Amino acid sequence: MKGLRFIAALVALLPLAAAAQRLPAAQPTLQGFFNLPLALGNPVFDNLTDVLGQGDLAFTMPVYKGLGVGVGVAGTWYELNEDGLAPELTIGSVQRYVPYGKLEWTRYTGQHTYLAVGARAGGAYWDWQCGTCRESLRQSGLHWGVEARYFLHASDNLAFGLLLGYQADALRFGPDVVGLDGFPGRTDTGAPYRFLSVGLGFSTGFRPSPESHW
Repeated sequence: MKGLRFIAALVALLPLAAAAQRLPAAQPTLQGFFNLPLALGNPVFDNLTDVLGQGDLAFTMPVYKGLGVGVGVAGTWYELNEDGLAPELTIGSVQRYVPYGKLEWTRYTGQHTYLAVGARAGGAYWDWQCGTCRESLRQSGLHWGVEARYFLHASDNLAFGLLLGYQADALRFGPDVVGLDGFPGRTDTGAPYRFLSVGLGFSTGFRPSPESHW
């Protein structure tokens, strides 16, 4: 009889154990990141500019089994090195704005950690203001990117994370952008805008918190 009681008790506990192991579901989130975009294959642009930073804010709504859709906006700010194109004096600044839509797949890897992998597309708008520019110049074109974000929950609805991503704009940086016919002392003619992004950020969830276990 004791053996039967033990088995019955074990069977009764199985649903509780399964519930304890069930991973949380994806939820609507507002994510904000501060990134450092690193220019790829564009040495003149890299020499000419000092990145101040990139801010990125996006809202994502899950729609089916971890797959979600969202919208966001990113802004990047640069200063120009005055000796970046010596002997030309290139004092000035550059701003880049990117409104975009996104698809994202989210999966919890534990009770308090989750991974988000996504792709995004939108428009890129570059505003150049510099001493050599004939006038303020705006470039605009298609933007796309892919990225992975890994989060650790600090509470039920607040998590902090790391980002690794790749971004590209269907635009080129060349001497005409800064009002020149060529880059002084160089044979480069320009290159597309391509960036590797690394960043730190937060994610705020929008659902009633269950009884907390923190």
